[in-house]
Amino acid sequence: WTSTSASFVLGLDGIRQQIDTLEKLLGVPASTTAMAFARAVKAIDAKTVAIAATYPEEVAQRFRSFLNHFDIDVVHLSSRGIVTAAEVGTLGKEEVIDFAVANTREDSDTLLIPDTALHSAAWLTALEQATGKPVLTANQVSFWEALRLCGKLKPETGLGKLFEVVE
Repeated sequence: WTSTSASFVLGLDGIRQQIDTLEKLLGVPASTTAMAFARAVKAIDAKTVAIAATYPEEVAQRFRSFLNHFDIDVVHLSSRGIVTAAEVGTLGKEEVIDFAVANTREDSDTLLIPDTALHSAAWLTALEQATGKPVLTANQVSFWEALRLCGKLKPETGLGKLFEVVE
């Protein structure tokens, strides 16, 4: 289930219900992008994170609350206030990199950029080079989580620090 906000806005119980329902209906392991973020933060051994969210402030705050359930310390949260996925999809490489750099914090171990509508997979190396930190994006962690769940996760280059670390 690859939608970040459609899961975490329901809270931890809502996410667990989504995952249980999918697993029962499909007969396979399931997860959500929000859960993938929590697992990915732990996989790279990050303790503190900064969040550069495209969402409206209220939605971004819910993502912070979700991460708090996993003892992930959010040291910075920024929101671009974008409401629609269509608008998020229009953000270009330089805009995304500038947004990431502006929201990178020295006291954070990693930068999280949630929103599966954001086109960023091809820019992971550039994002990490520009910020000097591991960067976790929604589509990246979703794909990582899917591979992890089906036992096919292996080290890869060019997909960010997350794919260099195998549990």
